[in-house]
Amino acid sequence: MKEKLSSIDRVVGNMSEEFRELVFKARADFFDNQKFKELEGKEREKTPEEVRIISLANDLTNETIKKYGLKDFDIPAKNIHIIEERWLSGKASGIYNPTVQVVMMRDFRSKLAILYHSLHEMLHFKSYNAQQLLLSTEKNLKVPEIENYRVGIVVISRDGRKGYFNNLNEAITEEMTKRIILSVLEHPLVLDETIQTREILPQLEGRTSDNGMPLTNEDTLYAKIEKFTEQDKESGLWKTTISARTNGLAYFDERRILNKLMDKILEKNSEQFKDREEVFEVFAKAMITGNILPMGRLIDGTFGRGTLRKIGELDADIEGQEKFVESL
Repeated sequence: MKEKLSSIDRVVGNMSEEFRELVFKARADFFDNQKFKELEGKEREKTPEEVRIISLANDLTNETIKKYGLKDFDIPAKNIHIIEERWLSGKASGIYNPTVQVVMMRDFRSKLAILYHSLHEMLHFKSYNAQQLLLSTEKNLKVPEIENYRVGIVVISRDGRKGYFNNLNEAITEEMTKRIILSVLEHPLVLDETIQTREILPQLEGRTSDNGMPLTNEDTLYAKIEKFTEQDKESGLWKTTISARTNGLAYFDERRILNKLMDKILEKNSEQFKDREEVFEVFAKAMITGNILPMGRLIDGTFGRGTLRKIGELDADIEGQEKFVESL
């Protein structure tokens, strides 16, 4: 097996082998060189303890991918960027970008949060990744457009305009992340925050954030109560404000849909699978290796031809996607 110099396993498109190798080399250069002007003034230096946490995340994700036949693939700490300003697009708390081989996450000031986000984004990083030369530029290599083609089970159309199975991919990734992090909450690197969180959670039960959302739920991994003392501008009096900060698992809707789908598969294939975890292994293997055929045969064989494709086509309508899965 060829040594991985970046996350990219394959480059798709009508091109010469020389050009294909140039794409691989460009991604390898990004993997090695992580100096970006766009990050200047936005990224903070990681502490030695955070570097050890990233190393732990590497070890844990390597153990996971080896179960599916892949070799160790370490993501250096320099490729993990902790961003001080809340400038990541949308509601993203962490992102993985295959083109420039980076993971970026918000600065949560929490070891458990850094471990959690490192695990999730590393699973994307270490799962099957492919890029493509867009059809529109295959005959014009002077102005080529190289875009993502596959990340896990995500499939991007050859014109780059449509993506399929992102919701399912995120649900699988988050469920894998959940299984990993729950197994290491007692690790010395994060044990103090685990104990702190267990002590605080009862105090936060029933409380909501400023936007009315519950501060905690069954997926909360980290909680901290903070006190801020500041002087009132009008009265000049000093006042103390108490606030709570929490962090935990995400992709609630996507995971709920995945679990409903797996339960239905288990119900209709009880002779093949003894529990939901065995069904999940089919999805996890597809995500890590990129071979979605066994997963597709299982879904379409259980519910009828075209079912998997329909699930993918409903990615932009998550309510419709859930209703469709419920109808199976």
